[in-house]
Amino acid sequence: MDSLRVPFRFVNGGIEKLTDGTDEYYAQLLALTCQIRPGELPLTPDYGAADPVFSEEGKKQLAFTAGAFISEIALTAVDIDQDDLGRVGIAISFARRI
Repeated sequence: MDSLRVPFRFVNGGIEKLTDGTDEYYAQLLALTCQIRPGELPLTPDYGAADPVFSEEGKKQLAFTAGAFISEIALTAVDIDQDDLGRVGIAISFARRI
């Protein structure tokens, strides 16, 4: 099942979609997981990552959430980088299990 790309992009008069099972699809799921804190979604209170950028515990929680809710992939690395201006970036590598 295809899903909407976030943020939305319009192409050919419609909203662009991501094809289920592609690397881009899983990358978007992981990005959304990083933006949701546990407890924010009432129907799935365990979904999300408390703070994958600033703590080792947050990285572990991200790996747990990805394993529990996105079972088609396995995280292989979570790298945090801070530049000279104080901006923090997160790079998540994953491999497909299927």
